[in-house]
Amino acid sequence: MLLSGKFQFTTGGQTVRKSAIVIGFGAFFITMALLLKFYAFDKLAVIPIDQNTKQVAVDKNAYIFDAGTLKFQHTTLTTTIGAVAQKDESQQFGHNAVIFSKWQYSSIPQTQTAQEAFTEKFAVNRHTGKVIAWSGDQENGKALRHTGYTVKFPFGTKKTTYPYWDSSIEKSMSMKYAGTDKIDGLTVYRFEGTVPRQTLVTEPTKETPGFLFGQPKSSPGVKAKYTYANDRTIWVEPQTGAFIKVTEAQQQWLTDPSTGKSVQVLRTTSAFDNATVKANVDEYKGKASQLKALKLAPWVLGILGLLLLIGGVVMAVLLGRGRDGGRHQAVDDDGGYDDGGYDDVDDETQGGVSGLLDGADDGATARLSKDDR
Repeated sequence: MLLSGKFQFTTGGQTVRKSAIVIGFGAFFITMALLLKFYAFDKLAVIPIDQNTKQVAVDKNAYIFDAGTLKFQHTTLTTTIGAVAQKDESQQFGHNAVIFSKWQYSSIPQTQTAQEAFTEKFAVNRHTGKVIAWSGDQENGKALRHTGYTVKFPFGTKKTTYPYWDSSIEKSMSMKYAGTDKIDGLTVYRFEGTVPRQTLVTEPTKETPGFLFGQPKSSPGVKAKYTYANDRTIWVEPQTGAFIKVTEAQQQWLTDPSTGKSVQVLRTTSAFDNATVKANVDEYKGKASQLKALKLAPWVLGILGLLLLIGGVVMAVLLGRGRDGGRHQAVDDDGGYDDGGYDDVDDETQGGVSGLLDGADDGATARLSKDDR
């Protein structure tokens, strides 16, 4: 044996590979975080181009003057609201918009005459939900300019005030955040707004029987002034901006312009019925969870990726220093490390090699002498 101990070499290849893998995972997580933040969310937080919704609101104790029977009624008032996306028109228009046809009518069981009915058409931004300019904007066939929000609030609804389109006055009214509630386990923001008494723009005057203002039944009709007020509450699922529940405490009056006498012809507090609310909760609870997770995921992945990047770099630096300081270490026969054995080994090796060389020279000389004989 040339040496009394044996060498153990520590290689760094496997360590380098491990640190590279850690850094690679860190870079991957950061890339995924950026994709989810700036690409995936915009793909999911968008109004479908084939959206089709129907909502039903009911007041079982409405007070109304029925134009069909010319009588005041305490009855059930049912209001149906529909909003249908026009796919072909939306694609032709472009501008990241969806064009909606919206309609609404109210009825009572005593008569087939619609107590109120109107239609609308407008374009909204698919990401923000806000109305945008469009040449086909109209209400009841009349061109006009919608503003604010109509069918939903924005994705990621904030605790603030939003302009909401009121078709009866043909302008936006303010809906202010008023609290956070739970509806069937779903967290919703409550927004409240008031339309003070003013002219009903959709029908500013109405032909009204004279007897309604105390005149004889045989008296001619009166072109009465139509006024309206409303206290509106909207419960919004904040991740999607969807309307889960809506209530309206609405009042209407007819006023004889010659006498100034007013008669209340509508007093109702209508609210989405239970079936409508349940359907909305069932539809938007899952969508809200998905969007919430999609908002949180980039932060989690980004932080994890950053930690892995830092950890991988630190691992590579620290282990690199360890290799430089302990690349060759001698291990004696008892398993202990001999830190000072290099000089002795060199001396022994030098002596051993010299002895071998000396022996080789003697043998060669002996063989040569024998051959010469």
